[in-house]
Amino acid sequence: MQKIVSRKKSILVLGSLLLIAMVAAGCGTKKTVETVEDKTSANSADISGDETTTGDKTTTGDKTTTGDTAAAADENTAGGKVRKVIIGTGTSFKPYCYLDENGKLAGYEYEVLSAVDELLPQYEFEFQTFEFANILVGIDAKKIDVGAHQFELNEERQAKYLFTNESYTTFILRITVDKNRDDIKSLDDLQGKKVQTGTGSNASYILEQYNKEHANSPINLIYSSETSEQQVNNIANGTYDAIISITRVVENLNKEFGDHLKTVGDPIANSNTYFVLNKDDVQLRDDIDGALKILKENGKLAELSIKIIGADYTTND
Repeated sequence: MQKIVSRKKSILVLGSLLLIAMVAAGCGTKKTVETVEDKTSANSADISGDETTTGDKTTTGDKTTTGDTAAAADENTAGGKVRKVIIGTGTSFKPYCYLDENGKLAGYEYEVLSAVDELLPQYEFEFQTFEFANILVGIDAKKIDVGAHQFELNEERQAKYLFTNESYTTFILRITVDKNRDDIKSLDDLQGKKVQTGTGSNASYILEQYNKEHANSPINLIYSSETSEQQVNNIANGTYDAIISITRVVENLNKEFGDHLKTVGDPIANSNTYFVLNKDDVQLRDDIDGALKILKENGKLAELSIKIIGADYTTND
């Protein structure tokens, strides 16, 4: 499991020196200098300035908050009180969450939540990496505060967890097969065939619901945790008949591992992705929602999607 401390971290020594210098100079303006510092443990996966108010938004240096988010920030940061928030994410779902060439966490999940963290001074985000199936388990055990792995909403998850109201990407699920196959166009065509899926994924939930409704002719579900390269190879060599994916992921897989895959038929689910929290963590959920709204309004979320995923998938497939 890798741990990565968020970008927000004050340099106490430098801050103390600045404070001493300002007191000596009789200066009445106080600034806290913050720096970016990534840390990776052996066991694992802003600058605030003078405050100005415009309309319903409160801007402090480079940080902008709005409505209840600003009120919560004022209350929680009084006296230097900052809550550490553990973010659970993965390392093998490029470009969403993965390790770069230097072994550091990278991807859309990390960049979006880092931008959220910059807007919420009352929190410090620490990223820890897990197998996908263990993220929700970690939330159950209250070892993880926020799950970030392109989670989609379904009835089973909604009954157990708290989701942000604000989504941050679309996630339209499609049947994905070898590019030379023409015999599969729908879920009905997968009856009796082998389909790889991940435990706890929304795709597995949809396929399991289908099998409940078609108990006499179910899809043969193969549960496994594999790298993207393994998935592509197992489709190409016939180990699996299909996987469930999304168009932009399939396009990226074809670029990276050879032109082997295609999506077929109509979408089996039209969905969006959300951050997942423990049921009782309403204030944190509301604060993240407030930050996501700002990132949508100022264009930052779309900018990150274009930069990392390749296009604006905050509103498009």
